[in-house]
Amino acid sequence: MAANTALAGVRVLELGPYVALPLTGRLLASLGAEVIKVETNKVLDEMAFIPAWSRGAGQPEFQRAKKRITIDVRTPGGLEVFRELVKISDVFMTNFRRNILDRWGIDFPEVRRLRPDIIIMWQTGLGGIGPYYTYKSYGILVQHMGGVSLMTGDEDAPPSAINTSYSDYHTGVFQPAAVIGALMRRRMTGEPVTLESSIFKSGAVTAGPAILDYQVNGRLPERRGNRHPDWAPHGVYPCLGEDRWCAIAVTSEEQWEGFRRALGNPGWCGEAEFATVEGRLANQDRLDGLIAEWTGQLSAEEAMERLQREGVPASLVSQGQDLHSNEHLAAREFYRPSPYYTAERGTPAWEWEKGESIAWSTPARLSGTPMEFGEYSNIGEDNGYVFRELLGMAESDVQTLMEDGSLY
Repeated sequence: MAANTALAGVRVLELGPYVALPLTGRLLASLGAEVIKVETNKVLDEMAFIPAWSRGAGQPEFQRAKKRITIDVRTPGGLEVFRELVKISDVFMTNFRRNILDRWGIDFPEVRRLRPDIIIMWQTGLGGIGPYYTYKSYGILVQHMGGVSLMTGDEDAPPSAINTSYSDYHTGVFQPAAVIGALMRRRMTGEPVTLESSIFKSGAVTAGPAILDYQVNGRLPERRGNRHPDWAPHGVYPCLGEDRWCAIAVTSEEQWEGFRRALGNPGWCGEAEFATVEGRLANQDRLDGLIAEWTGQLSAEEAMERLQREGVPASLVSQGQDLHSNEHLAAREFYRPSPYYTAERGTPAWEWEKGESIAWSTPARLSGTPMEFGEYSNIGEDNGYVFRELLGMAESDVQTLMEDGSLY
């Protein structure tokens, strides 16, 4: 990484699968940290097989810019190599439970013994202490626990889940900020830090307004689809084409006048029941039906542009093709070409077929310390650099450990 990046000179040791922890490592690597991702060909991260229609093409989203090495910490030889890496690392991040880490011989007291000032980031499902600490969890489950699903869906429908591990992505953004704060504290005080992060609590954060509403008003959240309690029209409306939609949010009388102009001021816009926001809220079913008749005759792009010209907040609901061809994202080089490798169970990664795809670049831009796109490595591709250059291991020792499966 370039010397002028924000985290130049910081080394992070990452041990763990799935979404939130690898995303944390990806962001830290983009900021200039040397992130060493520890994996093994024996037990593959299930995320290596996403998306289902192109196995492995999703991995650059999470692993880009890292040094990816293979160590089986369950073997004596692999454990010793891992311990040597701990000694030269500033941060150790993991999402494994502590009983598993203890079984492998790398629980936190041992890590701290090897490197007294190391920063430990422990990502948990529900927290490391408390009544739930023994529970296993996944992001899509804590979406329900955190209250998000009770507020998601249509009014007369049961609670609905967003079809992804919702709070994993929040966690993956919160954790880099915590690590950076810990690095700053260590620089100022010399003191080590142990951080514990919870996917459940990251999800519960997003339900904050609903909790405050209950505390103050004794009112439980309601499922209302895309409607808003104070504004109307506010929703997503069908347009020409298959599964094409335009989102519209009118939040003031000035915007309502612009909305009327965009539609050509049809007669119904002047009816008494739509003259005030209170009237529009009370008659949303009819209002939404009339708007859908108008949007249904237009493409999503045309509906959006007509409304925006009149100062009305509106946007097409983007599909993958829309993002791929988006001129704004292209101008900012948000998507960039990236190789990937088609994961195959039972086949070592160095035999996987190489493909070409795209990956997102860093969403933030820093003027003085640029965030980097970085190179994308396959599993184990950086073994030579880490074992021989960083650790100074002899070629014969590396070969022996590879043959006995320690570095496989």
